[in-house]
Amino acid sequence: MEYLSRQLSLLNNDGEFKFHPKCGSLKISHLIFADDLLLFSKGDVKSVLKIYQCVKKFGAISGLEANLTKCSIFYGGVDDTIKNEIYNHIGFPEGVLPFRYLGLPLIAKRLSFVDCSPLFQKISNQFQDWKKHRTLSYAGRMQIIKSIILGVQIFWTSCYILPSRVLQKIDDLCRDFLWGRSDHSLKAPLVSWDKVCTGKNQGGLGIFSATTWNLATAVRTLWYVHSNKECLWIKWVHGTYLKESNIWQVRVKTGDSWLWKQLLKARDKAVNLVGGTDMLIQSIRSCYNQSKIQLSELNLVGGTDMLIQSIRSCFYQSKIQLSELYKILSPTNVNVSVPWADTVWESSILPKQSFILWFAIQNRLLTKDRLLKRGVIQSNQCSLCEGGSESHKHLFFDSSFSMTVWNGVMEWLKFSWRTCDWRLLLDWYCNSLKVKGSKLKVKRMALAASVYYIWRERNERIFKSKSRSSGQIIRDIKVDLYTAILNNLSLPNEDWGWFLSL
Repeated sequence: MEYLSRQLSLLNNDGEFKFHPKCGSLKISHLIFADDLLLFSKGDVKSVLKIYQCVKKFGAISGLEANLTKCSIFYGGVDDTIKNEIYNHIGFPEGVLPFRYLGLPLIAKRLSFVDCSPLFQKISNQFQDWKKHRTLSYAGRMQIIKSIILGVQIFWTSCYILPSRVLQKIDDLCRDFLWGRSDHSLKAPLVSWDKVCTGKNQGGLGIFSATTWNLATAVRTLWYVHSNKECLWIKWVHGTYLKESNIWQVRVKTGDSWLWKQLLKARDKAVNLVGGTDMLIQSIRSCYNQSKIQLSELNLVGGTDMLIQSIRSCFYQSKIQLSELYKILSPTNVNVSVPWADTVWESSILPKQSFILWFAIQNRLLTKDRLLKRGVIQSNQCSLCEGGSESHKHLFFDSSFSMTVWNGVMEWLKFSWRTCDWRLLLDWYCNSLKVKGSKLKVKRMALAASVYYIWRERNERIFKSKSRSSGQIIRDIKVDLYTAILNNLSLPNEDWGWFLSL
């Protein structure tokens, strides 16, 4: 391919060859990616034949020939008579836009909702495959969205500025999967999607909204156009759209492509969100990888020009941290941290237990008092103690059953301070718990496990008519903590005596 590239580059000096009108300033005649080859020229017979002669010469030397069934020629503003003459010479069929390339639609007009149907289909198929696992917990669904769906989403949003309707559809698919909603289900989400899409330290789940993520990738593209003029595509953007203008001040002109208009529209939206162009530039810089210059990569041979070129190459290898840019562009105030984040998302806690504790702290579990207000049930009698009305406060830990469980756990772990009041307990965990290190982790694990098993016992009694004693619940909590400590939690020597005495 290197030989073919050199032959095509020689066309720069051929007076009979004419470049494509959008490629003449940079003298672009071809682009090569892996085993794919894109050739560009003006739509006249001589220019096309000049390129084809290079391909034929390469084939005669290498033994490789163009496959007519896999090659197409695309025209823009070319008469049918010229098209027919070109076809008679080279035999390549005329291609039709859009077509798929690397899984994405290549299109010369506005990207529509229908054009993005392969994206929806891929996400829906992934969700349908995982919905077969009926025992999948909320934590499992969240992980699927983060690890699988986000990858699919990033691939598209990094290449296109998707229409708002498309981005909303992606968010809807992820939201419905997380909450277990079907197409005909009226089941309401327990937490708003805007809240879910904030970071864990801000009270959310750290799931990235497609709408905000696409805006972040657009702003990153703007920054690359602003700062990196070494890349070929950025040179092309400057030559075609910017001329002598600045990316932050340029305005839409008649004849600009739909994608360029969307990019400038995203720029204006981001500027409004952060409070001005200067604030946006400053915010982007704060998201930039600070270790720009890799000393080990510098080439100090060849004089000043070579040194400057080497520094630039090291500089442009650094990346903008999109997750940080996402936080800045998020419509909600993600800079306000919640005091309970470390308690809920302690790394040693089982994910399914962290998720239920996250619900409980925000009072989002569907306790009977909330269901009664919605008219779903007729009675809110507590299923655990049968002596009171089931509310969040009563369930954790006012009822006699849950009080017995929590007191048993506190006694087992030798808590120096004890309470069964939910508000006081949460305040103590978030602000006043003095222990550190491994003991702090274990006490957080104890709270999460207790809330999880009390909620699970409540559901077992309601939906399966099964019940267990408080002693059995305490035993399950102990088993979970012992298993986590022995398998995952590395205790320092000074804490082993405390652990062995439990």
